[in-house]
Amino acid sequence: MATFPRWLWIGFVIIFVACQAPVSAPAPTAVSPAGPTAPALSPSAVPVSPTAAPASPMIVIDPSMARPFARELLGANVPAWLNPYRLNDDTFISRTAELGLTLLRMPGGSWSNAYAWADCETGGEGCYWPWAAKPSDFLRFARTVNAEIIWTVSINGSAQEAAALVAFFNGAIDDERPIGPDSRGRDWQTVGHWARLRAEVVGQEPFPVRYWEIGNEVYGAKREVGPDCSEWGWEDVWTCDADEYLRGATFDGVAYDGYLAFYDAMKAVDPSIQIGAVGVEKPDDWSNWGNRVIAGAGAKLDFYVVHYYPYFQPPENPAGALQQPQRSWPTIMADLRAAFDRHLGRQVPVAVTEYNLVSFQDSDNGQLMRRAVNLFFIADTIGQMAVHGVAIANQWDLANGRAYNGTDYGLLDADTFAPNPQYYALLLWSQFGDELLDVQHPFDPATTLSVYAGRRADGSLTLLALNKTDQSLTATMALPAGDWQMSATVVSATDLLAETVTLAESEALLVASGDSYTFAPYTLTLLTFAIPQ
Repeated sequence: MATFPRWLWIGFVIIFVACQAPVSAPAPTAVSPAGPTAPALSPSAVPVSPTAAPASPMIVIDPSMARPFARELLGANVPAWLNPYRLNDDTFISRTAELGLTLLRMPGGSWSNAYAWADCETGGEGCYWPWAAKPSDFLRFARTVNAEIIWTVSINGSAQEAAALVAFFNGAIDDERPIGPDSRGRDWQTVGHWARLRAEVVGQEPFPVRYWEIGNEVYGAKREVGPDCSEWGWEDVWTCDADEYLRGATFDGVAYDGYLAFYDAMKAVDPSIQIGAVGVEKPDDWSNWGNRVIAGAGAKLDFYVVHYYPYFQPPENPAGALQQPQRSWPTIMADLRAAFDRHLGRQVPVAVTEYNLVSFQDSDNGQLMRRAVNLFFIADTIGQMAVHGVAIANQWDLANGRAYNGTDYGLLDADTFAPNPQYYALLLWSQFGDELLDVQHPFDPATTLSVYAGRRADGSLTLLALNKTDQSLTATMALPAGDWQMSATVVSATDLLAETVTLAESEALLVASGDSYTFAPYTLTLLTFAIPQ
């Protein structure tokens, strides 16, 4: 649910073995959330040895059945409370850059609905958190780690305020088109006014932001907003009504703009941007929110936003969590596609701008989100989003800070910058490639082995496999004809509740179709098959 950490209020290989006989491997690098050092990715000589095993189950990679792998799935959230200290830290930057993230969502979930960007940038009185990251801080960070930005504008602000932010990121310094005053009397000047502010603080050239969403989880407004709002609502917004969200309304004597007004004002500054509306996984839920937003936005819906947290209370059996991605995503996407067809007669890209295992970290008393179970959950979630056609995804979040119960949403520890196990799910997916290939196998992907096949731009094939069990699983690899140089990158856990994982890489080895391999228990494995030089 994108909540900020309570500590802010107090202060600020596979181990790759031959199936014929065990192979001893060197000790892999230990990765501890408490430690300050991330493992290097230099090869560490994990022995690999193929052997014929025609009776074993077969994994068949079909390179002729290919479609693009959406690199925008490799995103995360960067909340403003990380502040400039963290965003400027060399270790924090390097560990983020290693992940190869493509799309960073800012400025931070529920905080987005209270983030007065212009006052925070200029030191105005309307900035509630003057110590937090400013738009210019976010811009510098995104440039440094070579990622794009997706920005969540405040639904509590005005359409002109959002348009001025488009001008700040995307505008030209000599563009004197007026943005004008908003309904509350503030004059938002011209496009060039904000572009010149950007030029003063971070450089003259624009840093175009392509993707924008209007508000965060607006359907979850607190109960005092209206009788139809949830008794356990959490968002500080002015409505929980989908029609008001779209068209605007007056609340407590203040005129608020709706999604459609935001859309028009922001597109007037830069028609090339893409704007998304707040949605829900099941269009009928939250007083029919999804159906009403889809139908009401109509042609002005560039993409549709959902958040995916399958658990409010974590499961007693962690293994149950590993079944969720495989069982959730076919239904989620089928329901959304049906709603798009019904209301729009066209398909709309789906953006999952937040996802993690547990919605409220205060409920995660078993600390599952910083254990190995979340490594597998995050890895399989990315895979299922790719298979079922999600366009954008942002894990919640890059770094968060531990809750009172010891859990943590973050890929990185917010203080030591040490990786949590889920960090390595995105690390391996970032090496997957640019195409998703067809792959067939007889394993149950919900409970035993999930498998995804890909291809890189240089023609190398990849296989990402998740062994979710405490047993070794052997498979015969059906590859295109010819010899291949195979290497393995493996993240291993002793069990699903492990707080640390190990990382190891193999030397390249010549293999061919028909060789068999054994996936060790509780491993996330990336096999790379390169064409021999």
